[in-house]
Amino acid sequence: MQAIRLKTEHLFDPVGVDFVAPRLYWNCSGGRKQAAYQILAADDSGSTLWDSGKVESAAMCVKWSGAPVPPKTKVLWKVCLWDEDAAVGDWSEASFETGIGAWSAKWITGNYTVNKEERYPVDCFRKVFRAASIKKARLYMTACGLYEAAINGQRVGDFVRAPGITDYRKRIQYQTYNVTTLLQDGKNALTVQLADGWYRGSCGAWGLKNHYGTETKLLAQLELTHTDGSVQTVATDAGWDWSNDGPIRFADNKDGEGVYSNNVPSYQGKAKVTNHPVTPAASNNVPVTEHERLKAKRITTPSGKTVLDFGQNIAGYAEFTVTAHIGQKIKLRFGELLDENGEFTQKNIQCSSKKITTPLQQVIYTCKEGKNHYKTTFAIFGFQYVLVETDVAFQSEDFAVIAVYSDMERTGFLKAPTHFSISLLKTPSGMPRTTTPTCPQIARPANATAGRATRRFSRIRRPTSLNTRRLPVNISSICLTDSAATANSVR
Repeated sequence: MQAIRLKTEHLFDPVGVDFVAPRLYWNCSGGRKQAAYQILAADDSGSTLWDSGKVESAAMCVKWSGAPVPPKTKVLWKVCLWDEDAAVGDWSEASFETGIGAWSAKWITGNYTVNKEERYPVDCFRKVFRAASIKKARLYMTACGLYEAAINGQRVGDFVRAPGITDYRKRIQYQTYNVTTLLQDGKNALTVQLADGWYRGSCGAWGLKNHYGTETKLLAQLELTHTDGSVQTVATDAGWDWSNDGPIRFADNKDGEGVYSNNVPSYQGKAKVTNHPVTPAASNNVPVTEHERLKAKRITTPSGKTVLDFGQNIAGYAEFTVTAHIGQKIKLRFGELLDENGEFTQKNIQCSSKKITTPLQQVIYTCKEGKNHYKTTFAIFGFQYVLVETDVAFQSEDFAVIAVYSDMERTGFLKAPTHFSISLLKTPSGMPRTTTPTCPQIARPANATAGRATRRFSRIRRPTSLNTRRLPVNISSICLTDSAATANSVR
């Protein structure tokens, strides 16, 4: 018997967790029953931190029982198992690394006075430093707003829309990145873009702005461990370069982005030191990352507009590569459906008044000369269709969209057959066990005595323009069965 799928606090080999006594998990492979386990843990220098000894137990979740793990410590832990016949298996290994502990970095912001009635370009920060003989490097970072960092021009990590949404007045998350391979001997540059995000950008159905504050801000600490054991710290302070003249002139979670691709940040100003009353805590959860990439089918609406259909509704954003002349514009609008006339619409997702319409879900991109590559940085949309307005020549294959969601482990699948019926899990007296829907809407049951429990289904209807392969029903409330077969009893 051998332990598999080893996790620390439900995460595979996490870097930067704020647990001094984390829970360790595993599953069993081989044998019929786990009879005992042993855990050995050491730091990356080989010093033993915890030896559980042989513990007779079938438990596959164990809380750390060694001394509290100090901050910034990498722990290598392994477990071996005994099966029901007292046969011992091979060791299985995993790791975790604790978070920063105390911060020496200071919060910084753009050097301008904020008018809450205005919207501002993305802030660009830079720190140039020298380093050599780097053995290990960790970047700890968070923001009031959304950040994206790069070292020597290479993006840091794959966390999308970091640091994530919290009530920033009470809790703010930071991320830890292993950036060892991004650094070089000699001159290095750490750059960060900072956008409004949920902190200062649109929130809620009506696009409330400045919900958590008006001053976006950044906190970052890069710690370099050299081969001789010494530690060099590069942290945010008043010495960081700053400007807001980069390519992203407008960025909002819901409304979208405005980009002048020919712009390059000048970094001619200096950051301003500020503060934030909340101490950051490690994310301690799975990141939000990019997943499926979908290609487009190009369609022309009855009015002659160009629309890209990506086949399904997603949460995500667009990417394209085109050749254009400087000053040419590409306007993209993102929507979930076509209206009854087959035209692109956003009316089903927007709230409108005389003063405001939200969300806009659009990208306005101004091209540079030659090859232009764009991927949305600080917005995320719900959509299936993209309206393209441009005089730039393009092919449908020049565009793709990327689904964005939490990087949860997939543990199962649900596949609905071509012909299916819906069986209620809880069946009121007198209600037919099974009703057969006709897509895209769920049919009313033949028996009028079904009552309120069935009316909830009859009210759920999809517009005919939506993809009919999916039903808007709560999977916790139904069982999908092949109509050609006998439905199993579900209670």
